[in-house]
Amino acid sequence: MSILTKTALANFRKNKSRNVLIGIAILLTSVLLTTVPTIFFGTFRLENAAVREIYPTYHVMFRNVSEETAGKLMKDDRFTDAGLREDPAYVVTTDPDIVCGMVAVDETACWLNRVELSEGNMPREKDEIVVSRDFLETMGMTGEIGDQISLSFQTEQGGELSLPKEQEFVITGFTVDSEEVKESGKYSAMVSERFARSLLPEGKHRFRFYGCLAEVDGKSTEQITEELKAIGREYDVLETNIVPNTEMLSAIYTDSTAYFGFATFMIVIGLAGILTIYSIYYVSMLGKVQEYGKLRAIGATRRQIRSLVFREGFAVAVFAVPSGVLLGTGLGVWILRRMIYQMIPVDHILTDTIKTILREGRISLVQPWILGLAAVVAFLTVYLSLLKPMKIAGKITAVEAIRYQGDQEKKKKKERKGYRELNIRRLTITNLKRNQRRTAITILTLGMTGIFFMTVATVLNCMNEKVMAEDEIRSDIHVSIDAWVGDMMHPEREIQNIQKNNPLTEERKEQILAMDGVENLEVGWYAGAYLLNVEELKEDDGSDLYTGISGLNEEELKECEAYVQKGSVKDPKLSQGTGVILGDGYVTRNSDLTLGDTVELEILDGDRTIEKEFEIVAVVDTPQSLLGNSFGLPADVLQGFCETDLTDDFDIYVEKSKIKDVTEAVKSLVQEEEFLEMKTYEQAYEEAKNAIGLFVYAGYGALVIFGMIGILNLINTMINSVYARKKELGMLQAIGMSDRQMIRMLQMEGLFYTFGTLALSLGIGSLAGYGLFLKMKADGMFSIKYYEYPVVPAIVLTVVVLLVQLLITYLVNSNFKKQSLIDRVRFAE
Repeated sequence: MSILTKTALANFRKNKSRNVLIGIAILLTSVLLTTVPTIFFGTFRLENAAVREIYPTYHVMFRNVSEETAGKLMKDDRFTDAGLREDPAYVVTTDPDIVCGMVAVDETACWLNRVELSEGNMPREKDEIVVSRDFLETMGMTGEIGDQISLSFQTEQGGELSLPKEQEFVITGFTVDSEEVKESGKYSAMVSERFARSLLPEGKHRFRFYGCLAEVDGKSTEQITEELKAIGREYDVLETNIVPNTEMLSAIYTDSTAYFGFATFMIVIGLAGILTIYSIYYVSMLGKVQEYGKLRAIGATRRQIRSLVFREGFAVAVFAVPSGVLLGTGLGVWILRRMIYQMIPVDHILTDTIKTILREGRISLVQPWILGLAAVVAFLTVYLSLLKPMKIAGKITAVEAIRYQGDQEKKKKKERKGYRELNIRRLTITNLKRNQRRTAITILTLGMTGIFFMTVATVLNCMNEKVMAEDEIRSDIHVSIDAWVGDMMHPEREIQNIQKNNPLTEERKEQILAMDGVENLEVGWYAGAYLLNVEELKEDDGSDLYTGISGLNEEELKECEAYVQKGSVKDPKLSQGTGVILGDGYVTRNSDLTLGDTVELEILDGDRTIEKEFEIVAVVDTPQSLLGNSFGLPADVLQGFCETDLTDDFDIYVEKSKIKDVTEAVKSLVQEEEFLEMKTYEQAYEEAKNAIGLFVYAGYGALVIFGMIGILNLINTMINSVYARKKELGMLQAIGMSDRQMIRMLQMEGLFYTFGTLALSLGIGSLAGYGLFLKMKADGMFSIKYYEYPVVPAIVLTVVVLLVQLLITYLVNSNFKKQSLIDRVRFAE
């Protein structure tokens, strides 16, 4: 072991108090560097595993592809896996609510779509078929593998169905239908390619092509999607027939935005750690100057002094970093489990699968590479924190060591200001001025933590579960059409297609009103629409922006009056059908549309569209449950434009004592219809409460750790301030300063740090919090609408800082008094 290493270890053992503080700061930094990636990538891996388990694995589907194009696509080397599906016919059923398509798929297409047989084999011959037992039951049939069944079917060509044909089929296998399939009544029967080719002449077949793109490693979801669309355009596939598997791509491949946000957060943690650890080392240098000067006097080189500081610092890190990484891993796993089990209560197949995977331990949440990365970044943080102290220590000479007070910059010599009379206040000011950089660094470190605290506290204080719930649902029970926007794989789920046979009938309305406990039911109307004449508002592919128009009844129009920003909702142009209300939101934030402007809307009405021109007569900032950020018209005017029934939702108001019974009754009614969904105010409130709780845990949890690091810096500053002035303070006491006066002087120094910290925290922090509130309100994030100053967090911050300062002063003074007055006066001789 070299003499430098021995000296560094001796210093490590000698400076226990300082090393404990630095060790805790490094440990807390390591905890954050490990906890955040564990949660981030743990969530990603769980979602990835769940998606791989339940979703199809293909990257893209090209619909309505000709035989020639399908053949070329199957030979395209840009796809690693490729398969074809053809829907040659439909089974004729006696029940109009039962639909069964006859599907011919190859083995690769089956694999890519996760089609598995519960028993038997795939069909090979023209008279072979695979069905489900549930389908046979709905058709009034029975059968086992090898049995024959007779089915009538119609082929489709050019958008028209042929006359029914009947054929005997041999059952070769069975599939199992999901609950969703059984509820919707939409079944599939698999037939052979030979059967499909026998129905249509060559050249008339249309396929669905499924493919997985090659060489996707390292690419983002956006890059893969654009590449797939480019291939589709190359083969003249219409844009509407190019269907990327968004769920799979988002879960499996990188999202550049999410990774950028994660990297930014990690950099902030690293910078905060560097600032704090450097501050502790810098302040600690004051007590080490004479020691380094003596080492220089006996022959140590500058390089050896820098190496000594480096080794001593890393001796602390060697113990602190592994402990912090292990603690951070445990904390991250605990938070992730709590978040998934308790804060994601939504009954959804994806979240249910995630919970099952986590419960069964199929995915390890502890990733060795995360531990390694966190350790490397933590050690790098320590190294960067040591650079300046190493530089300062290396510049110290034996002669300069006696006078060194932490500021080696050359300054113009000036006359020192003195006082005829000394008092505690003047002594305090003199000491603070003596080391202005140290004072500024300490206040800045604590102040930054306080600013973060007040900013986050402001946002959390403005997040209100009641407002969030009421923004989503304005009644006790909300029943609405379960429409999907832009899902090319399921065009039947578009709102205009569902409304052609609207499930929210007058009969269902009367059924609900007849339930015991129902007080009132309000009907809502809605039509999908495209905004045609605003160039800055387009979809990502350049097409017209999809928006919508809500139909408002008289009571809702009156309610909108309280949210008017510009114009009037009483304008006669509304009832005339030439005026429209604009909800403040996406359209207003991303365009210059305002009162008096004209908008052209293409309203979707079943199979037809209606182009209308409107003048904006009012701009309102209503809750999402009333109008939100779409356009609004009187309900009778909107319905008058359209032929289909535009009923979109029922808002049901119930007696408080009977909410549970009515909820169950409405739930049973809704479950009978595939295209309806239901949500209660209690559900919305609990989800909002859980979401806010998650942010509270994450936000305040991180701030507590940052705060602890800052407090360690303050403790170190106070200790070293007294340590460096032991002889001076001893001499002051020798000429008459009492213990009480010394305590008062230390308290005044501490209060300067305290008030400096509070000034930054409550001043800049409050302004930053208000600015973030305005931004989140404008963007409609978390339904934030009303500003509430975080009074309680501000008081807590003030009290905690004051108490910590008083405690530090007491501990420093107690430690100082352990030495006799003689020892203090003789210090550093």
